[in-house]
Amino acid sequence: MKDQSSLSRDKTASRRRFLQTGAAGAAAASLFYSTLTIADERAKGANERIGVGFIGVGCRGNNHMDICLHHRDQGFCNTVAVCDVYGPRAEAAAKKTGGKIYRNYRDLLADPNVDAVCIATPDRHHARQAIAAIEAGKDVYCEKPLTHWSQMDLAKKLGAVAEKNKRIVQVGTQFVADDAYAVLRKKVRDGEIGKVVHVQAGYFRRGDWGERMPIPDPNARPGSDLDWQQFLGDAPQVPFSVSRFFQWRMFWDYAGGPATDLLVHVFTPVFCVLELDFPQRVLGGGGTFQYHREVPDQCNLIADYPDGPSVVLMNSLSNYVGIKTIIRGTKGIIDWEGMDGNKFTGARIVRFGKEDQKEFIPWRGMGDTGKLWTNFFECVKSRQRPYSPIDVAVKVQAPLNMAILSHRASKVALFDRETESIVI
Repeated sequence: MKDQSSLSRDKTASRRRFLQTGAAGAAAASLFYSTLTIADERAKGANERIGVGFIGVGCRGNNHMDICLHHRDQGFCNTVAVCDVYGPRAEAAAKKTGGKIYRNYRDLLADPNVDAVCIATPDRHHARQAIAAIEAGKDVYCEKPLTHWSQMDLAKKLGAVAEKNKRIVQVGTQFVADDAYAVLRKKVRDGEIGKVVHVQAGYFRRGDWGERMPIPDPNARPGSDLDWQQFLGDAPQVPFSVSRFFQWRMFWDYAGGPATDLLVHVFTPVFCVLELDFPQRVLGGGGTFQYHREVPDQCNLIADYPDGPSVVLMNSLSNYVGIKTIIRGTKGIIDWEGMDGNKFTGARIVRFGKEDQKEFIPWRGMGDTGKLWTNFFECVKSRQRPYSPIDVAVKVQAPLNMAILSHRASKVALFDRETESIVI
C-alpha cells in the first residue's frame, strides 16, 4: 500500500533528515502511549548500520527488501541475510540484497551480523519466529497479523517474551505510521467528543488478488528447493498442494481472511486512539459468496468493550464502495475525512453544539510502510517505543481472532479477562 510512492518521495531524503524525522516520530510515539525507554546495552550508536535479515521473501517480503535497500543506500542499514523455504525465492532475494542465503530461519538467527529481522512468512509462523528472534537477541519487524487466528496463547507469549527481553517489536500495520494519532488520542482523553460509545470502520475492494497470489512454478514439488514440512510447521499435516504453498492466504490452515489480513489495518489506528483493552464479546459473520476459496470474501464483526464502545468492522471483496471510519462520542465525532485519489487526507473532529465546531488534522504518513520502517530503525537505535508496538498488537489480535472463531462456530465469542483467553 503506497510502498513505491513512499520510496520515491524518500529518495531525496538525506541521512540528517532521516535522523531528525525519526527522532520526531519516536517523540510522538512516546506522547501517543506514554513515555517509555527500553534499556539495552546493545543499542547501536547513531552512525552504526543495523544488520537486517529477512525471513520470508515472497511478495510482501520483497516490498520490505525494497524499502530496506533504499535505507541501505542512505547508510542506515545493511541487508545481510535472507531465508525462505522455497529455494528460487531465497536465491533471487540474495541476488537482490547481497545477503547470505539460509533455508532455515534458526540458522539465520544464529548469524551475528543480523541485528534485526523482518518476518513476512505465513501467519501461523509469525509468533514462533518472532519469539525465537527475540530470544536470539534480535529486534523484530513482524508483518501483520501478529499470529494465526488459532494462536491467541502464542500472541500473549510473544508479548511477554518481548517485554522480558526488552526487544523492539514493530508490527506491520502501516496505517498507524502517523504522528497525528498522538493528537487525536489526547483529544479523546481530554473528553472533547465526550464518552466514546460507537465506532464504525471498513475495508472494501473488488477482487481477491490479495489472497489469490501468483504461482511462479505450477510444477513445483517438495524437495531440496521446496521444504514442505517447514512450510507446514504446526499446521495440519496434509499432502502437498501447489495452491496451498503459493496461495496460502486462501486457506484456513494458514490464514484468517479479511479479519486478520485487512480489518487489522483499519482497526489498529482506532484501537490506539481510544486506548482500548481486551473486548467483552465479539460476533463474527460473513461468508464466501463470490470467490472459490476457504476463507471468507465478505467479513463483518461487532466487538463490544466493557462500558463501551461497540466497534463495528465491515468488509467486502466484491464491491469497492466503502464507508468512513467514524468514532462517535456523546459530544461529537472523529472521522477520517477527505480523499486525494485513494488516500485519506486527514481526520475531522466535530464537536456538537448550537454551532458545530470543526477541526481538521492532516495525516503525515498514514499507510506509509517506508515511514513505519524509518520509525523502526530509529527505535532500534534509541530503544524508544515504536508506532505499532507488541502490547497493542496482542490486544488488537484478540477481537480479530474472536470474530473468526465466532464465524466458524456460529456462536458469540467471549473473552475471559481473568485467564485472558477466548471462550466459545
